Amino acid sequence: MKLNKNKLLIFLVDDDAIYLQILASKIKENCNCEIKTFLTGEACLDLLDENPDLVFLDYCLNSQQKNAKNGLQILESIKAKNTRIEVVMLSAQDQLEAAVNCIKFGAFDYIVKSETAFVRAEKAIKDYQKIKLYKNSTVKTIIIVAVIFILSLVFQIWRP
Repeated sequence: MKLNKNKLLIFLVDDDAIYLQILASKIKENCNCEIKTFLTGEACLDLLDENPDLVFLDYCLNSQQKNAKNGLQILESIKAKNTRIEVVMLSAQDQLEAAVNCIKFGAFDYIVKSETAFVRAEKAIKDYQKIKLYKNSTVKTIIIVAVIFILSLVFQIWRP
């Protein structure tokens, strides 16, 4: 459960412990968020009930562990469990085919691990926040319009 609704909960999943810690510190520098890090996709899936807002997920995850799921399989598992959790794929592969494949499976974004990866990660977080704010305001507007419509119907029916 999230303790502070204003704070984003972000999961970072990468089997490279050093990259994982650098990514976590870079994101924390510029984001009001809680971050949890995982070295395996399975560990991330175990805590998915905490409903993270965003998951940054390594595409070639666990490439050295024999029976572990790769990033694309973890993406599929996340989306099967909760379609509202947004997943940003991270990859050293700068291949259009890999990016398109991730988006097909429901990824929010695809970021190539390069010198601009940390800036792109921050941009993905800001984009997510803008979309979330827009969706929340749209839902509130729809509810207000629906209530006004229902009240006007009730007033017309009960009007003498």
